[in-house]
Parts: sequence; structure tokens; C-alpha cells
Amino acid sequence: MKKLSEVAPPGWGHTKAEKEKTKPDKPKSKIGGSAAAFKRALDDGRFKGLPGDKTKKEKTASMFKLMWSMKKKGAKPHYKPGTDEKKEKYQDESFEIDKSEHKKVQKKAKLRNLAKGNMNPNEKAAAEKKAGGPKLAFEGWKEKATSAVKKALKKKDAPKHDYGRDAGAEAKKKLKDKEHHKYVNFLDAPDN
Repeated sequence: MKKLSEVAPPGWGHTKAEKEKTKPDKPKSKIGGSAAAFKRALDDGRFKGLPGDKTKKEKTASMFKLMWSMKKKGAKPHYKPGTDEKKEKYQDESFEIDKSEHKKVQKKAKLRNLAKGNMNPNEKAAAEKKAGGPKLAFEGWKEKATSAVKKALKKKDAPKHDYGRDAGAEAKKKLKDKEHHKYVNFLDAPDN
């Protein structure tokens, strides 16, 4: 089995600096570009690898797999090759998080989770009241689904006995209709 070195797609930059064989003092490639940014994200823990990756080697391999699959799907690199500078159209990608708003949203999420998994009805009601706002999609769906299943599987009560019917009269009519069908026509016998 031949061992291949990890290579980023063309135009995505390099994670290793290679030197030219004829002129070792002049580098053939510089570290930088989207591949280097991806590597930095891996090194500082922002990129965790694909599910199932445990070692750094597996995570690095996943990084290159993702770059190649993104390139095949038409994604363009955001960084200029050989530099840590973003291309012009991706300059305004950064954003600021308002810490006070973020704290409010975190608190609401915490209360909502408390209300969702709580068995104590009073505590649950208080948490729901504090969380405020409409319920999230699929919130409480499990309870509704279990009640619907219970309702569907609930044993049906046997029909109550109808004392207003006369079994003898019904049997007599059936025999009369049968004879009428045989000798007269397909319609039921007249009631008289």
C-alpha cells in the first residue's frame, strides 16, 4: 500500500511549506490560504473532525477529505493562497455577539429545558411561565404521541345490549325476505 501525503485542493493554499529542489533557499509554496485556516481551526479545537475521529491524524485526514468534497461541490476558498488574508468578497464575514442578549437567550433555553424534562407539575408550570413565548416546534410531541397511541390501543367497550329489538320478529322477516327473493323478485318482502 502506497502512503500518500495530505494535499489540499488547488487554490486552497498549503499547510506545509515546500522548498524547490533546485533552489532550496527559495520556497516553492508558502503556508497560508483556506487550507492553513482550516488547519489552525483544527489546532485550536474549533474543528472537531468527522464523527468517529479520535486521533489528531484522523481529524487531519478528515480535514483534507472535507476540503476536497467541498471543492467538488463547487465551494470556493475564502482565503488568498499563501496568505492569511481573506478574499474581498468574504471580508465582512465576521460578526459580533451581543453578550447581554446572548445571556437572555441562554437563560430562556435553560428554563425551557427545565420545563421540558420536569416531573414536578408545579415546578414545570413555573418554569414554563418564566420562559414565556410560544413553545418550540416538537416541544411536548412525545406526550401527545403517547396519549394518541394509548387512545388508539384502548380496549373498546362491548356494545350494550339493545332491549328494544325483537329477535324472533327479525328472524321471521329474514325468512320471509329469503322466500320472496326466491319466488317473487330481488326486493325485500313488504311489511304487513
